[in-house]
Order: sequence, then structure tokens, then C-alpha cells
Amino acid sequence: MAFSKEHFQQHKFSYEAAGLFGYFAINATINATTELMEEARGSEASFHTWEPFVWEYSSALATLFIIPLIAWFMHKYPWDWQASKRSFIRYGLAALNYSMLHVFLMVAMREVVYLPTANDYQFAHDIKQLFFELFYELRKDIWGFCFFVAMISIYKYIIAHWLGDAKSLSEESTHSQSSTGSLANILLVKKLGNEFLVKTKHIEWIEACGNYANLHVGTNVYPMRITMSDFIDKSSNFGFIRVHKSFSVNLHNVNCIEPLASGDAEIVMQSGKKIRLSRRYKNDFEASVSSL
Repeated sequence: MAFSKEHFQQHKFSYEAAGLFGYFAINATINATTELMEEARGSEASFHTWEPFVWEYSSALATLFIIPLIAWFMHKYPWDWQASKRSFIRYGLAALNYSMLHVFLMVAMREVVYLPTANDYQFAHDIKQLFFELFYELRKDIWGFCFFVAMISIYKYIIAHWLGDAKSLSEESTHSQSSTGSLANILLVKKLGNEFLVKTKHIEWIEACGNYANLHVGTNVYPMRITMSDFIDKSSNFGFIRVHKSFSVNLHNVNCIEPLASGDAEIVMQSGKKIRLSRRYKNDFEASVSSL
């Protein structure tokens, strides 16, 4: 299958997971082999060959588990430059929590791996060393947290401008997306560094694609991060109705219906585009047309 925006939308999570796993696996392997090479410069090794891999991979896996929490935190509490002091405190506390959780998971995994071996893993031998090790990890984790926040922000910006990001103007002005209510008459679309205004009533049909709804307006496609069900709920007053598990149409842009031998039908839009009308949605579609 050729790579396309639609393909990426459908498999976005898989690409993100593979990318993160690949990055951390390569980084952990490089760090582990670096420790082995540094140790080889001495006359006698102070640890077994497999130990650096346990140390580095446990740290990498712990971070992998926490990355989704960082992304969730950034989505729920986006940085606000108008309240930068509050954002700085909030993100600073988040960085501390990240470090504590990272150390806990990392040490727990190491203890589990060392358990069946003859070796004993100790994160610290006494209180003094414990504080030293925690500070050692804290300075790295805070820098790592800042790096992940920056990378997630850059990634979201690039993806939004590559795929396109349609929002109601009301959402843009309030910086929040309500789970209730209806879509605004005009959608603001940010795509490839440009901004477009699209009238909701001009949307001809919608295609579900993963966590996105692709809005088709003429020959243009504007992805919107919303499920098909939510879009239909918010746009019912504009004449949108679901006709297939993957498609919805604007009733005002329907030209005619062509029955098929299978019992399904094809909706011919005014532009000539044909959309499959599933038997499951046929009765609802006919009832909606009759009510116009």
C-alpha cells in the first residue's frame, strides 16, 4: 500500500509507537555499548557484559511508559505564555513527578531482572548515596522532560500543518473544545503554514480516517481531529447524516440515489462523487431526506 496522508491517519498510533521504540532501542544500545567500551579501557571489568544493557534498557522502557502521560499532560495543560509563571510552575512540578516515576519504574525493572541471578542490584547503599543518585537522575530527567516536551510540540506542529487541522472558530477563540454544542458556521483550517476559512455548509461529504474526520470541500480535503459520531452530533443542523460506517454526506449536496443489486445504494453528489449508502443506514437516510 502506497504511503499517503490517509494511510498515516489510519495507522498514526502504530507509526508513533514504532518511531519511539526504535529511537529508545537505538539510544539504549549505544549507551550500553559505550559503557562496555569505556570499561574495556581498564585492566579489569567491574560488571558483567549484560548489566549495562539491563541498566539502559530499563531506563528506556520506563521512559516509554511515561511518554504518553507527558503527551496527555501537554494536551490537558498547554503552555500559556500569558500566564507563563503558572505554566512554569506546573511544568516544573510535572518534571519532578516524571523523574520520580522514571526512577521508580527503572529500579523496579532492574530488581526484577537481577532477582534470578547471583548478582545483587542496589540503587544506593546508604542515605547519602541515595540522595546523590536521586540528584544524579533528577538533573538528567529534567533535561529529558524538557527535550520530550519540545519534541512533542514540534511533532504536533508538523503533523497539524501537514495533515491540516480544522477547528470551529469558537474553539479557536476559547482554546478549548467543547464535548457538546454544534459546529460553528465557519471552520478555521491550518495547513502547510496557511490558514483557510471553510463554511461548514459547503462541506460535501466526510470520511472517517482513524481519529480524524476528513472534510471534503470540492477537490480539497481538510482533516479534523474528531470522531465521525461526534462530528455528526455537532453538525446535524447543517444536514449531515451518516450513510456508512466510514462516510457521511451533506444532504443539501446530494444529487440522486442509485440502487445496487446487493441492497445497498450509491449516493451521487452534485460534484459527481459517488458515496456508498449501506443498508444499515438506508432507513435513517430516507427518513432524513423526507424531512427536508
